[in-house]
Amino acid sequence: MRIIKAIWKFINSQLGLLLLGFVLTTILGAYFTERIQRKARERQVEFEIRRQNFEWERNRKFEILKRKIDDGEKSLEEISDLINLRYFRLHNVFSNILTNDVSSARQNWKEYMETVEIWNVKLIINQNKLARLVSREVSLEFNNYETDIKNLHDPNSIHGEFFIAHNNVLSLLNCLKNPSCIITKKEIQQTNEILRDLDYHTDSFIDKISNLFLQRAYELENFEITPELLK
Repeated sequence: MRIIKAIWKFINSQLGLLLLGFVLTTILGAYFTERIQRKARERQVEFEIRRQNFEWERNRKFEILKRKIDDGEKSLEEISDLINLRYFRLHNVFSNILTNDVSSARQNWKEYMETVEIWNVKLIINQNKLARLVSREVSLEFNNYETDIKNLHDPNSIHGEFFIAHNNVLSLLNCLKNPSCIITKKEIQQTNEILRDLDYHTDSFIDKISNLFLQRAYELENFEITPELLK
């Protein structure tokens, strides 16, 4: 009993209160410090998890977009190659006609028509690819169904221009194969102008779709993480 009274008396003394306050302050301080540090660690871990998840998602989307860019570039190259091949083979036939080389004109026309068959099979497919990869406006520059118009004279699509050039060269070829038919200088000049304009417009079109598509690739390459995206 005396021990308890002595302890109680000590606790209520100035020194006892001072020591008790020191002990409580130390214990509570350590408790709150540890709690604050624990919360800070939890927030840091949570932030790191969010950051890693964001980077994983970003990298996943980046890889998907990169594959789409690569596939798109390949598709545009195929369309460009087909445009160039059709023009090249059509112009070969016209060159044969200029030299009255019926045999070569027949053979080259056959090769040209093989390209036309591929062109027609892929026409809508390629139009849809251009709409998806570049824009709908560009796809209509490629084909706007104007060849459905009877007696088309002033085309404003790549397909329409090929349609007119095709018919002009075919008309000259049929005349060349007919001994009684004479090809006039006016017909030669007219077809030459049509092919010249077609050459210019197809080159411009290929450059246009390439440049517009490269803009998308550039935007993708410059996609970066910003602090705002991590919040």
